[in-house]
Amino acid sequence: MTLSLLTRFFKKNNEFNKFNKFNKFNKFEQFSLVSRQDFNRNNRNYVKISKKKINDNEDDTISPQLYALAARLNIRVSHPKLLLQAVTHKTYDNSILPSSEGFRVLGNHALGLYVTEYLHIKYPLIPLPCLQKALTGYCGHVSLATFGQEVGLQHVVRWQPITDEYLYKHSKIYSNMVPEDKPVKIKQVTIANVIAESIQSIVGVLYKDSGPESAQKFIHDHILSREVKIQDTLHLEDPQKELFALMRRKERASPIARLKGESGALSSNPVFVVGVYSDIDQLGEGYGSSKRMAEFRAFRDALHQYYLKEVKDFTLPSSVNSPEAYANFKPTEIGDTTPKL
Repeated sequence: MTLSLLTRFFKKNNEFNKFNKFNKFNKFEQFSLVSRQDFNRNNRNYVKISKKKINDNEDDTISPQLYALAARLNIRVSHPKLLLQAVTHKTYDNSILPSSEGFRVLGNHALGLYVTEYLHIKYPLIPLPCLQKALTGYCGHVSLATFGQEVGLQHVVRWQPITDEYLYKHSKIYSNMVPEDKPVKIKQVTIANVIAESIQSIVGVLYKDSGPESAQKFIHDHILSREVKIQDTLHLEDPQKELFALMRRKERASPIARLKGESGALSSNPVFVVGVYSDIDQLGEGYGSSKRMAEFRAFRDALHQYYLKEVKDFTLPSSVNSPEAYANFKPTEIGDTTPKL
């Protein structure tokens, strides 16, 4: 009887081992058995599940490079995932976080608001075309991409180049929204565009998470602190004609060009200095190898000094956030008629 019991025991044990061997190659291995060894480190099944969970969340971890970028730019947000979302482009699919598109739209408008306000208050007489060129020089895609590359943003942005699969997927998404006679056009994405949009997204995150003051401080510290040559935005085909029209609007005497000095008039490299005057007031000054060139530069300098006049001490309207500050606020001068650029 004992021999028969042992035979039955070994027979059942062999069948159990065969069952385990079959489940070892089952594609649903992680759900095949729930035994007492599930939480044992030596269990291969548990080790595979643990590694899979770690790999699934690996894409949304905060990298040391991102922490370094936040410290370099003095970015403070309530949760690091917000900054990770800000550097996640809409072409990136390997993340459970939403893309930065919403923050990018908000940041783009915040950049336009604060940069335009700063330029309009600092240069109250600047013509509109010059203002638009200066705005592009500060917060255009090329400027933002250059700034982002200087601070190392290209090492932390998450994006994917546009592939045939991406085009196919988005063409199916927009097929019901776009008429059949108009094909779907998807803009080519480059690393420069991704970096520029990430800067806009960071501004949007700061605006929404920390308030408008934090976004404004970031823009003034990192965007408006960069050098943009405002003089290069004012291109005049006929500065003499524009200066005469300006003096008529101001009801002042017509401008007159006067020779202030010359050197080497009989040599091969002469230099002439010409000043432009209205009555006794000098409006501008220019030099050149001929009197005509010096006059042209003098009239242009007079228009630069008028339209690009810089206000040194001013208060931004967005910084007036209390009744006491509003009582002491002095608005700047309204701009003059725009010249023909």
